[in-house]
Amino acid sequence: MKKRTAAALGTLALGAGAALAAPGPAQAVSYPTCNALKSVTVTDRLFTYQPYYTGTGSRNCEMSRGAQSDGVHALQNAIRACYRTIASDGIYGPKTEEAVKSVQRTEKVGVDGVYGPQTRKAMGWPLYQGGVGFVRCAAPGV
Repeated sequence: MKKRTAAALGTLALGAGAALAAPGPAQAVSYPTCNALKSVTVTDRLFTYQPYYTGTGSRNCEMSRGAQSDGVHALQNAIRACYRTIASDGIYGPKTEEAVKSVQRTEKVGVDGVYGPQTRKAMGWPLYQGGVGFVRCAAPGV
């Protein structure tokens, strides 16, 4: 009897542990905070500036209210060039959050006011050409 009870409890414990460890379908992916900007080549002649995380060099990062960095500055410049007037102060405040929501609505991605990989890939970015400067806005999907 003791062996059966112990075995049953062990099985329950293992099952509970697996259930707790397995990510659910609604569990969101967590990204580091974008803390800088980098030049991103779009074509052989065009480039843009996008936020990235210096710890890994990845542009798969996110920013939300309270963030302060050159990455926020790059996002604000892109919104100002391609969507609407916004201050470019490097601070992700309520106006930047509202501007990001507006971009997300326009580009038909999840509207939460948080900049992340999905928003980056959907939104338009100012494209530059060496020796010429700003050329146009485009959503290169990068």
